[in-house]
Amino acid sequence: MINPFNISEIKPIESPLVELSKGFELLPDRELNKSLGEKSMGIIPRNGGKWSGEPGNSTWKPDPEITPSNRNYSNTEGKTWGEILDKYGIEGIHFNNGEPDFSEISKATVKIDDFSDARYGAGGNFDQADKKIAQQIGCTKEEVRQWRIENNYTWHERSDCKTMDKIPREIHGNIAHSGGISKMRNQ
Repeated sequence: MINPFNISEIKPIESPLVELSKGFELLPDRELNKSLGEKSMGIIPRNGGKWSGEPGNSTWKPDPEITPSNRNYSNTEGKTWGEILDKYGIEGIHFNNGEPDFSEISKATVKIDDFSDARYGAGGNFDQADKKIAQQIGCTKEEVRQWRIENNYTWHERSDCKTMDKIPREIHGNIAHSGGISKMRNQ
């Protein structure tokens, strides 16, 4: 039994967030960029794959043998990256200036009118995007939302703080990246 009053018996506990954070990297440093007036690369993948060229300005190719996490229900079937990439017919995700280009796997792209740092709820970015798609295809925004949930899709908010891409959650949730929400929250 550990005596809580004896400090030498208390062992450090490593948070499970440490392992998760290893897949994320700020390139280059945001605060340094702000002080220099330069554009930040933001968050880009670092581990579990390789870049085809310059990190943040080429294609990120995840290791096909690795099974990505189920963070935010992004890999509920426990597929490997190889299985996920094959399913969508891609080899990786291209990045430009640190921003992912998900257009190759997007089921829909819309521009919303009132982008904010609120994703969910009435008037949030997802709600606005669902409504835009519903208007385009002639159904209700609830039907669009239900389709997203049933098919495990989500919205990616681009850094222009207007454009939204409807993409597979199993890719979006497992490719470290920055987007419109990051930009909005860091202004």
